[in-house]
Amino acid sequence: MGPGTAPPSRRGVRRSQTLGGLAGGFTDYASVRGGGTPFPGVLRGVCVSQSAQRCPGRYSISQSAPRTGTPSPTVPGAHPPAPTGPGRSGLFPAPWAAALPRRLGGAGGGAMDSPEVTFTLAYLVFAVCFVFTPTEFHSAGLTVQNLLSGWLGSEDAAFVPYHLRRTAATLLCHSLLPLGYYMGMCFAASEKRLYSPSQAPEAWQLFLLLAVTLPTIACSLTYNWSRDRWARHPLARTLALYALPQSGWRAVASSVNTEFRRIDKFATGAPGARVIVTDTWVMKVTTYRVHVAQQQDVHLTVTESQQHELSPDSNLPVQLLTIRVASASPAVQAFDIRLNSTEYGELCEKLRAPIRSAAHVVIRQSLSDLFLDTFASLVDANPAYSVPSSQELEACIGCMQTRASVKLVKTCQEAAEGECQQCYCRPMWCLICMGKWFASRQDPQRPDTWLASRVPCPTCRARFCILDVCAVR
Repeated sequence: MGPGTAPPSRRGVRRSQTLGGLAGGFTDYASVRGGGTPFPGVLRGVCVSQSAQRCPGRYSISQSAPRTGTPSPTVPGAHPPAPTGPGRSGLFPAPWAAALPRRLGGAGGGAMDSPEVTFTLAYLVFAVCFVFTPTEFHSAGLTVQNLLSGWLGSEDAAFVPYHLRRTAATLLCHSLLPLGYYMGMCFAASEKRLYSPSQAPEAWQLFLLLAVTLPTIACSLTYNWSRDRWARHPLARTLALYALPQSGWRAVASSVNTEFRRIDKFATGAPGARVIVTDTWVMKVTTYRVHVAQQQDVHLTVTESQQHELSPDSNLPVQLLTIRVASASPAVQAFDIRLNSTEYGELCEKLRAPIRSAAHVVIRQSLSDLFLDTFASLVDANPAYSVPSSQELEACIGCMQTRASVKLVKTCQEAAEGECQQCYCRPMWCLICMGKWFASRQDPQRPDTWLASRVPCPTCRARFCILDVCAVR
């Protein structure tokens, strides 16, 4: 210190000693991170003292090696210096310090930033969604059915020809996905020289061989199916088993097309596992195949039931049933169909053959079915309504299948009391249709309020409750 220099203050000495003790830890951490780190210059090994010389008034930090012999002087109130020595390297233990460059992607950036990794993840997501098409892909039109709609035709106009072409096109398009990935990697990883198979790595050569083999097999299989006007397709062979001796499978296909166009068919399920039941046929449409069985030759058995607390469409519990469809003919392959238990009653109405249940399977009724049973029992307890002899009961205007059997008469309270109103309509509805109308006006999230609620008359809009529904005698 020169003769004319003022002694440093105690605060300045304390801060210089504190920063000097931490300099060793920063130096080792900077060596671990490497020169390409985005951290500040003090962690990159850049001499901060040079910056301090350019910016007077800042404290300089020396990037010296950690001291292993003499410990740094301890200043009261300051943080202790970073521990060093065997097993320690700056701020991290030795095993972690050695693994950090590998965990953080090295000095040149993370591995997730490479184009080949980004393309691989993006293509993987696309391939999975293209094969197992979610709702978003259906809405965007990214499906085989939509992309090739001009060649496939209409399913409603010709069900069997449509699925003959659809299954073949789907198999061919899905087999091209590995080859599309390889072609994309030729641009994403150009340093691997994948555009020249002879110079590509051995693993990529094997992948290219697989990517070329799959569409080759798919093309051969599709060509074999299309011969003799698709007579060798698995769907055509199944229909041929039900053909009469003097006719062929095309006559059976024509019958299937006609029944599919009817509006009274039963259809449910996701696009990749649809269940269709017509007057004569039970069908299951999958991604690569269409299973067909004739109703009079099948045995249906409920083999499994799965209970889920929440449904994807609502907040109510849902039960999924698995039904085994086995044909009496051993040449027809058996298949399984899955549907919601709420659709089980509608399926039974469309089927001619009875459905057997395994001993351990319990089928729960839907909320609407439970309400209809309760609604009918409560109506039976209400006072009956006597129809005048001059009035003739007509068919129910809801279903047009049975005669009208209920009449709305205010019996819950006096005529001028309460929210219910007197209905002056003649008997026009059956008990089931009136119960369905009552249930349709309720909040599905609040089933506990259904029995005590009031709904308008389906004809005159007069409000009534369950106590006002009287059976016709």
